[in-house]
Amino acid sequence: MSHTPVIDSITFARAGNHCQGTVQGERLTRLDDSLVDRAGEVQYEVRGILWDEKPALELKIEGWLMVRCLRCLGPMRWPVRIENRVRLARNDADLDMADEEGVDAIPASQELNVAELVEDELLLQWPIAPRHDVHGDVEGVTLCDTTLAAGSTKAVHPFAALEKLSPRRGGTEQGNQD
Repeated sequence: MSHTPVIDSITFARAGNHCQGTVQGERLTRLDDSLVDRAGEVQYEVRGILWDEKPALELKIEGWLMVRCLRCLGPMRWPVRIENRVRLARNDADLDMADEEGVDAIPASQELNVAELVEDELLLQWPIAPRHDVHGDVEGVTLCDTTLAAGSTKAVHPFAALEKLSPRRGGTEQGNQD
């Protein structure tokens, strides 16, 4: 298991420090309910900066995690690409000021766990309804019943069979009488 740094956020930001590493999917325990399995990993880079003369952190997070497609309920490789800047707030007044300015802020901490910060950012950016891209190609993962028939260029819609029941499409008025 890799070591994830714990930083004094204000000192880290004021000194312009930098850290980077990898967080495995198995360590993202707050995402357990949203992940299909614990596969995947994200690489992070955290830089301390002064933003408008206030301590802040710049975050870059890239990688992938296995989520459940809400269209087909199958596994889906979700690409992660997050870039964000967060101001470090010393107290509630600083948090309120950042909120009024429309700036992301987190409470400053002498023991900020970087892996937890990365997981927080993932939670904030989590897709509401992850779905396969019907035009994409995902390595080794079936795309939601959008498999193309041999020689066809059109994806099969999951409710295509219902079209036959519509009176406007050649179905019967009363639907299927079987």
